[in-house]
Amino acid sequence: MMLFAVEWQPPRLDTGDLARIAARLRGLRPLESILDDIGDVIGDQDPPAAEAPVLAERLRGDLVRLEDVAVAADDRDPRVAHLVARARALRRREAPTAAHPVTVAHLRRLVGAAEALLERLTETGTLRACA
Repeated sequence: MMLFAVEWQPPRLDTGDLARIAARLRGLRPLESILDDIGDVIGDQDPPAAEAPVLAERLRGDLVRLEDVAVAADDRDPRVAHLVARARALRRREAPTAAHPVTVAHLRRLVGAAEALLERLTETGTLRACA
């Protein structure tokens, strides 16, 4: 049995709804910024210890954005599904507070997940190439 919504109308948004949507859109960083975050970790020098917590938080946000893109686009590629699961597992781990080399290793694992997911989403056509 098929049902059709003949009289369907889009939801009405009031000014408060529109303001919230606009604020969220203004707060979004472009996808290209993920490459900047990756470069901050794998550049010529390790990031300073004082910047590690901020970088870890940004990379977690980058992974969330990439995961959201994969889910929203309904990307059914098995490798994407595996990479999303890996990214989620890494995001759940607390950033180490031990020696700086351990923290850098954690940042590099986050970067590896972000790079792999970004690359695969580009290969599947879910994202266009960023740079």
